[in-house]
Amino acid sequence: MNPIEQKFLSYEAKGQGGVIVEIPMLPPIPSTQLDLARLLVRAGIDVIQIPIPVRFPWMYGARILTIQKMAARNDIWYEQSFQVLEALVKQYPQAEFMPVGFYGGLQRMGQENYIRRCAELGFHLADIPDYPLVHDDDPRGLAAGLREKGIDYVTVISAEMAMEPEGGPGWRQLKKLVSLSYGFCFLLAAAGGKTGEKTGFDYDGLARAKERILRMQELVGRRCPIVAVCGIATPQQVRTLVKDVGVHVMFGSALFTRVMNGDSGEEIYRFLSEMKQAAM
Repeated sequence: MNPIEQKFLSYEAKGQGGVIVEIPMLPPIPSTQLDLARLLVRAGIDVIQIPIPVRFPWMYGARILTIQKMAARNDIWYEQSFQVLEALVKQYPQAEFMPVGFYGGLQRMGQENYIRRCAELGFHLADIPDYPLVHDDDPRGLAAGLREKGIDYVTVISAEMAMEPEGGPGWRQLKKLVSLSYGFCFLLAAAGGKTGEKTGFDYDGLARAKERILRMQELVGRRCPIVAVCGIATPQQVRTLVKDVGVHVMFGSALFTRVMNGDSGEEIYRFLSEMKQAAM
């Protein structure tokens, strides 16, 4: 059990939740990310996520899509992402960092190189949301290669998949996915995993999905924290997801908006602190 999994499970025992936040790959690099990380660490954010930009953004909401396009125009790719990650680990050795990016971006640097760099930087988790871990049985050995280095592959479960009828093909896919979930698993709070700040969620539906995942975890003997992701934007949403639904939270667009609007460091810190306190 990695330290993040342990920490999130300890939160659950106290009725609290962990908070994961993504930092945008905006220039100048790495000073933008170092400045934001200082605020996140100060606010007590549990895991800081750094994206690896993709060549052809597709599934993103408007805010992240804009940032991905800016990354492309400024030739920001995996080299800069790992430059940032290396600088962050050096600056904040006690903080938890995690790379996130589609498999196309990972392929550009080479899978073996990606695994090696993640291990050198001491990461406990990696998020590659489009990799066919279950559908094609880890076809390139990515998850197995990460696990050999003590790095857990973050899985993603939609609310729709969580509610698949028992015994059917979707249910069997869910069973396999849950059995391979370590560190934590993402539960998509927005249909299709569409990013971008949302004004509300189907909290009852998410609670039912969470309970189905927990029952499947019990069936396969694998307890793993569940993190709601996509669209979370306000302390009240965090509070409801943690206290009423019983999940942890991850957000990015709500931070990106404040950065791109020119909010001061103290304004961003207050927002992050409010989001973190809402989970406690």
